[in-house]
Amino acid sequence: MNRDEAKLILQAWRPGGRDAGDPSFAEALAMVEKDAELSAWFEEQQAFDARIVGSMQQVRVPSRLKAEILAENKTKPAPLLGWWREFFARQSPAAWAVATVILVVLGVTLVRDHWPVKTVFADYSAQMVDTAMLDQHHVDREVSDLKIAIASLSMDLAENDLALPGRLERGIGLQGCRALEWHGQKVAMLCFMPKTGGHVDVFMTAAAIFPDAPPADQPRFAVSNGSPIASWTHAGETYLAVSHGDETILKILWSPEQAGAFKEFSL
Repeated sequence: MNRDEAKLILQAWRPGGRDAGDPSFAEALAMVEKDAELSAWFEEQQAFDARIVGSMQQVRVPSRLKAEILAENKTKPAPLLGWWREFFARQSPAAWAVATVILVVLGVTLVRDHWPVKTVFADYSAQMVDTAMLDQHHVDREVSDLKIAIASLSMDLAENDLALPGRLERGIGLQGCRALEWHGQKVAMLCFMPKTGGHVDVFMTAAAIFPDAPPADQPRFAVSNGSPIASWTHAGETYLAVSHGDETILKILWSPEQAGAFKEFSL
């Protein structure tokens, strides 16, 4: 089961945990526990469902509505469309309340998938740190040659130009690569484990999706989800380096003799 299939199944999940014992949800729920992006989507989905349920519970249906409908059916078995017109022709508050709820539900359903997603860099970096640290599926392909890794990524991401600090540009310690997706945006990852020690994962994606993209060609050091990171922007791409240890290895990559030294690597 992939992430899209899990989302399709989880869209049928009812609020309140009533489906927790249903085996048809078991595999999708197991993916939620392992996939941080799917977990975030599921939380948003549950919050949305809770808002709709809360809105509908606020609509008061007149106690006489059921009796009126039953009486109408007994006296005149009209077609559904005819009943609908007569229902609104009476201009009763119940009719307009029902119409309002239907329109709200339909409108929200149509537009919710098109609501803009907040692509703040801090959210992105936290998600990529979780991917680097927690995801057992660390790389798609084990490869030590940087040219081969870039060629592999280019098939999925149309990515064939990278700007890495001099020490990474040489591909020393490259272990593999991976193609990811974050909020519909393609992300490329390279995994480095030099023999001298350390483990660094570098994530690359389009800078245009971030209103607060990192500075150009100047590393910004920080901590995200408890892990040291370095981030920068070059030629329209945003780079995020995640250390699996302390920040020392990140700063070595930008040691004085390498400061600002970004080399373009192209096929």
